[in-house]
Amino acid sequence: MTVAENAIVVDKNIWLDFYLHERPLHEEAARFIRVAEKHNANLGTPADAVNEVFYTIGKFLKQQVRENGGTVDECTARAINNFAWGCVDHMTDLAISVPMDDRTAWLARHYRDITSDYEDASVLACCELSKASYLVTHDKRLAAQANIATKTATEMADLITRAHGD
Repeated sequence: MTVAENAIVVDKNIWLDFYLHERPLHEEAARFIRVAEKHNANLGTPADAVNEVFYTIGKFLKQQVRENGGTVDECTARAINNFAWGCVDHMTDLAISVPMDDRTAWLARHYRDITSDYEDASVLACCELSKASYLVTHDKRLAAQANIATKTATEMADLITRAHGD
């Protein structure tokens, strides 16, 4: 990720809230993403979040089909897979993937005193390594433990909007 003023790391739950309309915080995430796109915000996301978003979207949509009495045949599976790829394409066009390398793993281990959750620790490590100014998340526990300014999608959309005089 390029180091730039006001870099923003976006947690995977924001992406999932955006792409999956059924999630309760979808509207908030959608507004944030629209505002970030409009103002070309400097977004980053942990590289492993991309994989998790792809997997979670596919699993969720297949489950939805089954719960609604359908069958996940080859055609349906292909359509779901294509949708998940489209989400990943959008996500990686909008946000730079912050590498999950040895430095990230080492630093995440040192965040164990802050959080016992490795995923949260790796998000915090990504924030530090990318020199981010903000973390956008709907994870209240992570926000409470973070050593970086954290915002919900709504709060970050408002902040970006005010910064651009909208």
